[in-house]
Amino acid sequence: MTRESSTSTPRPAQPSPEAQLADLAELVATGPVDLGAFTQAEMAVVLGDVPALAGVEDAVLAEAVRSLAARGVLHRVPGERTAEVVGDLGLLVALSAHSIGTLEIRRGHASAANEDWRWLVSVFGRQVLGVDRIDALGLHRLSLVSVGGVADQVARRMAEGRARVPAGAQVPTPIPDEEVMALAASAEQRWQLIHRVPRPGGARLVVDALVLRTAEDRLELVTRAPEADGYQRMVVDARRLRDFMRGLFALT
Repeated sequence: MTRESSTSTPRPAQPSPEAQLADLAELVATGPVDLGAFTQAEMAVVLGDVPALAGVEDAVLAEAVRSLAARGVLHRVPGERTAEVVGDLGLLVALSAHSIGTLEIRRGHASAANEDWRWLVSVFGRQVLGVDRIDALGLHRLSLVSVGGVADQVARRMAEGRARVPAGAQVPTPIPDEEVMALAASAEQRWQLIHRVPRPGGARLVVDALVLRTAEDRLELVTRAPEADGYQRMVVDARRLRDFMRGLFALT
């Protein structure tokens, strides 16, 4: 396939990521922006060989390419042997290259097949987050949400209106390592949160936390003790959990 001649009409310049984020910040401040749903294979076509999407067969990938092309999301660049992702999905992929942090949320208890078991949240800056909600069938639901919007969603889902902080349970208390495993295993509901923030020189800041339903109206947050070895536990409600989430997104 030959390249286009020099007389071809030049494509308009794309706005910079900073300009796109500024526009998106105003948009997501009014509410979540849904970007559509995509299969595991379609996400693998767009994102390439990443560990979270490994193992997709070639025949399935080929069908996913045809599906994306039919939906107008993927098209061949004129005069080149490359394809381009456009539209909402293309915007999210472009922003992902400039991510300044990621949060992964995993549900560790059984639930309905259509309920999200994993969230992949990309932090883009300017209070804008890209959210990939994955259900048990491998369907990825993508959206752009504000920091406050995601914190509210996650806190409401985990607390479910049945979490309160008793008197005297206002501060974290130490918990031995072996008790952490036993507490997580016995919890009726459990979620794992892993927040990763790149640092200069290839280093990463990693915050690992557990949110555990240990009684009908008791929700506990287990984190690393900041000034000592081992872990700490704290009873939380929706407000405290929301504040914790906002603090994670501030670590960029």
